[in-house]
Amino acid sequence: MFRENGLHMKIPSTHLIHGVKTAAASVLAYAITGFFGFEFGYWAVISAVIVMQVYVADSVKMCFYRFSGTLIGAFLGVAVLFLFPENSLWVGVQLFLTIALCSFLTHYNTRYRMAAITVVIVIMTARDAPQLLLVGVSRVLEIGIGILCAFVVSVAVLPRRKVDVLKQNLSDQARSCAEKYRKIVRAFLEGQKTMDADFLETLPDRIWQNHEILENIRRHEALIYHRQFGEDLAVRVAIMNRTLWHLRSMVRTLSETEQKGFDIIMKPELEALAGKCGELLVKLAENRVSAPDRTGLEQALQKSDARLLELREQGVTHRFDLKKLLQVFAFYNSMHHFAEDLLDAAGRIGTNA
Repeated sequence: MFRENGLHMKIPSTHLIHGVKTAAASVLAYAITGFFGFEFGYWAVISAVIVMQVYVADSVKMCFYRFSGTLIGAFLGVAVLFLFPENSLWVGVQLFLTIALCSFLTHYNTRYRMAAITVVIVIMTARDAPQLLLVGVSRVLEIGIGILCAFVVSVAVLPRRKVDVLKQNLSDQARSCAEKYRKIVRAFLEGQKTMDADFLETLPDRIWQNHEILENIRRHEALIYHRQFGEDLAVRVAIMNRTLWHLRSMVRTLSETEQKGFDIIMKPELEALAGKCGELLVKLAENRVSAPDRTGLEQALQKSDARLLELREQGVTHRFDLKKLLQVFAFYNSMHHFAEDLLDAAGRIGTNA
């Protein structure tokens, strides 16, 4: 905490740690290049700053991106230095050809943007060097040292993992969805009231971001923390998608109401089903599902199905006109399938465990 204009300001711990780690990686790169006597050790320091990201997954991604681009750029830079004469005019030609080529190739892979930077470094620092090949190797080593320092510090010193971010997001989203689900069911039971159009407005973007984070974890972070990543995480991301789909379906069903709705006789069964669904959704998102949780939802679903069948056999549903009948059964169908999806996800996580 610090005080500014009489107000207390909170320093974000994540970014404070990131600043300290970036500085540590830069100093480490400077010390190593100084110890080995590299002439342009500052490229190692610059590389450490570029590569170091807030989260481990992003740092690993930048390591691959930076190092592969460096190798390509060093090769191109040394190649044009060998092929063209040494004078100022031809330096311009070398820069034009290599930068144009690398910039064009970014259409296929973004690593070529880093290759373009390395090309400039090699060409501009090797103009008067007697051994061109040594210049290229030196630039690769300097940049490689900076990348390695950033990688080590990112992984070993207070690592911030995307998997932890995803887990927290899933927990927050599940709790929000469970609450919204109960409100939707309550609106249905209180005479099929319509819901506001923006009731689910913030959920889609937040839930779809889970896929991007999960892919980042799979491609980068799981290479290091493979024991902390299992298929259950993918199942939990998928169930949030299914949850959003069901919530949208139920809201859409309620929005079709054009007249005063009916009281639903099986209100206790549906309230119990909604409660069990919300509880299991949260526990799925937080990966703490137990056998009693699955059993509780299974029993609530069976009671709801049995009660609906009983009411149909008694002819109670005859009071509904066709449109209202379709609406009621469509809404219950969404609740039923939502419960089945939750049970399926719980079973898959149990199998993986």
